[in-house]
Amino acid sequence: MGRGEGSVKSPGASAMPRVLVVDDDPLQRLLLVRALGPLGLEVREARNGQEALDLLGDGLPQVVVTDVHMPVMGGLELTRHLKALDPLLPVILLTADREREVRLKGIEAGADDFLNRPLDLAELRLRVKGHLERRGLQERLEDLERALLALVRAVEARDAYTAGHGERVAQYALWAAEELGAKAAELEDLRVGALLHDVGKIGLPDPILRGAHPLTEEAWRLIRQHPVKGEEILRPLRAYPRLRPYVRWHHERLDGSGYPDGLTEVPLLVQAVSVADIYDALTSGRAYLAPLGPEGALAALEAEVRGGRLSREAVRAFRSGLLRHRLLRPGH
Repeated sequence: MGRGEGSVKSPGASAMPRVLVVDDDPLQRLLLVRALGPLGLEVREARNGQEALDLLGDGLPQVVVTDVHMPVMGGLELTRHLKALDPLLPVILLTADREREVRLKGIEAGADDFLNRPLDLAELRLRVKGHLERRGLQERLEDLERALLALVRAVEARDAYTAGHGERVAQYALWAAEELGAKAAELEDLRVGALLHDVGKIGLPDPILRGAHPLTEEAWRLIRQHPVKGEEILRPLRAYPRLRPYVRWHHERLDGSGYPDGLTEVPLLVQAVSVADIYDALTSGRAYLAPLGPEGALAALEAEVRGGRLSREAVRAFRSGLLRHRLLRPGH
């Protein structure tokens, strides 16, 4: 590759949309550039896949339109490199080959779309426009997620004991959810919900958040409101209905002793986040409470199962996830 992966940047949200056109035929490149002109884009050109990769140090484009057959590096190999950099970067392959095998190889490389030559230029513009709109939406969602994650980190930074808590809980919960057989879309919702599960703590006073001593009854009353506050923060999001259970219910327990709603039926994937949350709190410790090792924390989770507060299935899946990722010794 022309440039290392670490040097590749994404263009800023305010930048003009950028399309990269890759073709070894200068007349075909000119045709493509002129066809895309009405869309008001920044169109960059490359003569082959290697030259295209050499241009990426200035930032990834929003869409790549590439020929399949080129010297030095063809479109299929270029697609594989691009997808390694960003799996969601739209790549449109141009080919005169109508054989099924070419399309199958393109799909295997990660191509998102195909256009046959001779090109219908109106169709080209519509395809590129559609991919640009989807890419723009994805980037806005990524920006929003980064903003929310920054908010969570701002909460965690106020207490040394909770630094990185959201990301650890998300990772632990994902491992458990995988053991439970969750689907890809469910795993993504769980990941974001787990990252944001404590976002409602942004309004808590520092003495309560830092927990330098056991909490008073008044402090507990305030802290039990953080799932409700977190839900209010998420409400404007399109993903709110999917993320709400993780943020509002991660402190619910099967015996009705949890908060804020006193539920006795809690979705299993929400329990995966609850188990991960408890485990990370126990193994991280607090100013007034020494951290437990993995075996001690798991023993505490088993006690919650025996007390009817957590499901055995969720705790078993969590333990299996720790074993699979070698954070727990076999036999413990």
